[in-house]
Amino acid sequence: MTSHTSSLATPFGGTLRSLRRAARLTLEELSEASGVSVRALGDMERGRSRGPQRRTVDALAAALGLDGEQRERLQRLADAGRERGGAPTPPYLLRTVPDFTGREPELAELESLATGTRTRAVVLFGPGGQGKTTLAAETLRRLSGSFPDGCVCVQLHGMSDSPLPADEALVLLLTALGLPTERIPVDSAAREAAYRAALATRRALVVLDDAADETQTRPLLPDAEGSFVLVTSRRPLAGLEGVRRIRLGGLSGGESATLLERILGAPRTDGQSEAITRLTELCGHLPLALRIVGNRLSSRPSWTPTRLAGHLADEERRLSGLVAGDLAVRGALALSYGQLTEPHRLLLRRLSLVPGHDTGPDLAAVLTGEDPLTTGDSLDLLVDRGLLEETAPGRYALHDLVRLFARERLAGEEPESVAREIQLRMADWLLRSASAAGRLFEAPGAPEPWAGEPAVSAPESAADAEEWLVAERSNWAGALPLMYAAGRHAEILHTSRTLYWFSDRWTQWPEWRTLFSYGARSAAAVGDRAAEAHQLNCLAWAHGVGAYQYEQAEHLARRALELATETGDEGQQAWAWSYITGALLSLDRPAEAAEAAAKAIRLFEAVGDTAGKAVSQRVLGKALRESGRAEEALALHRALLDTSAGDVPGLTEFVQALLRHEIANDLLALERWPEAVAAYRTVTTPLARGDLDRFQAQALTGLATALHHCGELPEAREHLTRAHELFTAAGDTASAAKTATTIERLG
Repeated sequence: MTSHTSSLATPFGGTLRSLRRAARLTLEELSEASGVSVRALGDMERGRSRGPQRRTVDALAAALGLDGEQRERLQRLADAGRERGGAPTPPYLLRTVPDFTGREPELAELESLATGTRTRAVVLFGPGGQGKTTLAAETLRRLSGSFPDGCVCVQLHGMSDSPLPADEALVLLLTALGLPTERIPVDSAAREAAYRAALATRRALVVLDDAADETQTRPLLPDAEGSFVLVTSRRPLAGLEGVRRIRLGGLSGGESATLLERILGAPRTDGQSEAITRLTELCGHLPLALRIVGNRLSSRPSWTPTRLAGHLADEERRLSGLVAGDLAVRGALALSYGQLTEPHRLLLRRLSLVPGHDTGPDLAAVLTGEDPLTTGDSLDLLVDRGLLEETAPGRYALHDLVRLFARERLAGEEPESVAREIQLRMADWLLRSASAAGRLFEAPGAPEPWAGEPAVSAPESAADAEEWLVAERSNWAGALPLMYAAGRHAEILHTSRTLYWFSDRWTQWPEWRTLFSYGARSAAAVGDRAAEAHQLNCLAWAHGVGAYQYEQAEHLARRALELATETGDEGQQAWAWSYITGALLSLDRPAEAAEAAAKAIRLFEAVGDTAGKAVSQRVLGKALRESGRAEEALALHRALLDTSAGDVPGLTEFVQALLRHEIANDLLALERWPEAVAAYRTVTTPLARGDLDRFQAQALTGLATALHHCGELPEAREHLTRAHELFTAAGDTASAAKTATTIERLG
């Protein structure tokens, strides 16, 4: 990297010279008026004396006739000069690191932009600790040969209490570009014009490191030709015109591990891949945190990655552990936090209470009491400041380390009682909102809305309700332990009941196991054994259908059966036998499953539950087929399809799809291959269902089997390949492996 000067004016020196020239004083005249020698004044203006003492500044200010604001500004520059040492200011250089890792896409884009002709300025932005300055230095190293007139860097101190004013930055830049100090214009507009003219006649690369905002940066940008300017900032500087923006996020998992391995060297990392991976996760793939971890291990030869990972695993100690010398994650975050207004600080602190990964403006507004529109603007500002990530339109998430920092600030700045009150208010709102949304999918006989207030507005449509329940599912599920700890058992049970029918649309959500588990615990806590039986049945369904945990599903259903028998609840007894049937079938116990299904059918008939009876009859048919009685199964399934067994609104289409699938399976078992092919082709996935990958995969597997026996091998392989993808997506690894073996056998 090269520069055009070996001596550079300081902010104090450049400002003093500008003020002297504006007052139309020579050095000799200022010397006479202030009592400061001509030689001392010359050293100050040339940067040889960076920070004179306060009495000297006071004398100069009086001689120049400065007002209070100008005097204070000059004094701050003198103070800053003394803090940075008394040596002359050298050209600001960006230091490259030998273990630079990753960022190849960003480097490729920067090289393309810098060596092209259309873009003359790029803003490289992102949260603190992402390595923006390090990337800028690597860009200079790689591209310096493309800029024959050299590379110039200026530190703008955007995150400090006193960012470098644009006027003073222009002095540094013009001096570095070779313009003699005495020729630098005093007038701001003239100085800016001189700078752009200098860039236009040169092929130079200028780096403006750590920009504060648009006002500071705009005067330092080039015209549309000549040199290239790279700006680093924690903000996107959205107000700047004619610039390209590149957002810098965390490293990938592989890049994070490689960086640690390069810092530590092979002897320290061989055989430690698991611990290295864990360290990268604890660092949230933040380059600054990874650098700190690498440096800490390098300075402690006796420490292993496993030991440090164990230390950082404690969330209460993690930020304190991410310190190495003058490098600290907490310090980097504190700089951004310190520049926020108090309302924005409050929002950031309270976002750490959100139980899920991300949030929307409505939930965030509950934390602060602001309206959602104002909160949305505040969330966007936190994104601009690099303290929040917009993971999807209208969805916002805290980086793991930012969450820990925000949690620390919450504990340090707000009473614990207030935090608990806000947290419970949030949990209450989440469950009320979930119940209001769930009611749009309920069948007749569902529970009434919650009594009391605050009332929650119901979504305008089922589509809106489903969108909210999907987006906020980790949050409303995360509210359950908070409400349980607060003894809010009635609210938990109400939420579980109102989401009962909706759960059938997204069968594989792990949140259902959480919901129905807390539902069962809340029912037990209030001594409602009938409600506990119902919740245990729901939990058995969630384990069987959603997680393929069939032994656990059978155990839960049998416990529900005991409670329902004690309370005389024949309806829940019937559903318990139905879930036992499904578990037994999946555990390859078809004869027992058939007996259980028959019991369920008799109980459903007794209570007049036609939908439950139809479900059990369908499963009975499956048990008959798997017991070698496929003809009986086919007859039963066809009879059920003819009666369109689906009196529950919203389920008819799904029930018919299931029955068509069973009929196709029956024909496959009977080796009636052409009929089976035709039957499988009638099986469609209801559009209203949310996650039926496994159902589709099973249908495709059966179709492929029938096609294979009909001699249609290419189409069979095509369907099996798709089935393998769907099984994998559904998390059914056993079926995916079995399908892969079948594909290999077909060749």
